[in-house]
Amino acid sequence: MRIAVVGSGPAALMLADCLAVAGAEVCIFEKRKGPAWKLYIAGASGLNISNDLPLAQFAQRYTGPAEFWNACLRTFGPQDWLRFIEKELNLGTFLGTSGRYFVETMHAAKLVQNWRRRLTGLGLQFFFNHECSDFDQSSGAIQLSFRDQLTQNFDAVGFALGGGSWETEEIPLRWPTFFTSKGLQWRPFVPSNVGYELAWTPAFLKEAEGKALKNIKFSNRRGEQRGDLMVTSYGLEGTPIYSLGEIGSIFIDLKPDLSEQVLLQKLSSLQENLSPLRRANKVLRLGAVAKALLFHFGGEAVQSLGGLVAVIKKFPLELLRARPLTEAISSKGGICWTELDESLALKQYPHVYCLGEMVNWDAPTGGFLIQACVSQGVWCAQHMLADL
Repeated sequence: MRIAVVGSGPAALMLADCLAVAGAEVCIFEKRKGPAWKLYIAGASGLNISNDLPLAQFAQRYTGPAEFWNACLRTFGPQDWLRFIEKELNLGTFLGTSGRYFVETMHAAKLVQNWRRRLTGLGLQFFFNHECSDFDQSSGAIQLSFRDQLTQNFDAVGFALGGGSWETEEIPLRWPTFFTSKGLQWRPFVPSNVGYELAWTPAFLKEAEGKALKNIKFSNRRGEQRGDLMVTSYGLEGTPIYSLGEIGSIFIDLKPDLSEQVLLQKLSSLQENLSPLRRANKVLRLGAVAKALLFHFGGEAVQSLGGLVAVIKKFPLELLRARPLTEAISSKGGICWTELDESLALKQYPHVYCLGEMVNWDAPTGGFLIQACVSQGVWCAQHMLADL
């Protein structure tokens, strides 16, 4: 049984691992010179590998068929993934205060190195600098074609080609054409988990750029979420905006742990004859960014204690546009679910499977993206082995 895995991200590596353990002859083809390139990007500032949400709530964080995610995560859930990392990849993990799980090294290098070594030991072959350009099943076997003119035949193929995020050197992506040319439905990729632009002033940026709004509550018409936001030259980045961001009005509660009544009492308690802003600086322990927001964008509201309290609890801002796909942590779009059966095989092409970010699903950051990919890898491998 000879199987090709095209791609080398977490979905591809887990698919290949399960197939190799089962005794299949597995070849991984990757267009770059090494594996898991986007995993290195994702882990640059701390690799979130999963989350401690209960499984039922975990599954609700994904778009796409709810029944699929429930079944997929029951097959290989967060605790299974953590055990795999610790037992098979020999890496420690820990649960952060945010409810996210991390590898102890806090980046992807050791995880990828250990996984590659394990797969090589299982007899799997890596073929780097091999970009797949097409597939054909007219003769029964699945023939893969590559841009270097190589062609090879396989009993089954798992495509895990990734999404559109961080593809700075391939615009537009090339791989969708050999799916759409066969009449398969595909939705163009758009940014997800991405920062948004705002109309900052130079004076504000001089005080706030590169600094964080800590422990705020972000809200808009889509909901609300607590967390931190980072001020950039173009706007804001951070988990709350990744989860809920869209063009339009947002509000930031700069002191979510204090009610308006408590804030007003604190500001009124000073006997000194100080302006509202100076009172706030003295008794509310506002961070540098919060102070800059109130000073530069508070307007007439901050001239009275009541007005100041109102904007501290509901500071209005306007998101102008999302940052481009090349800067997004992940993407929405890809192969439509209607093209796939429950095993993630293409309905029109038996034994050709699609998984990972190339399928049209979405999830927030915080470990949900990587967990979904490895869970799909196990799910797809089990069905592939049963089908062959």
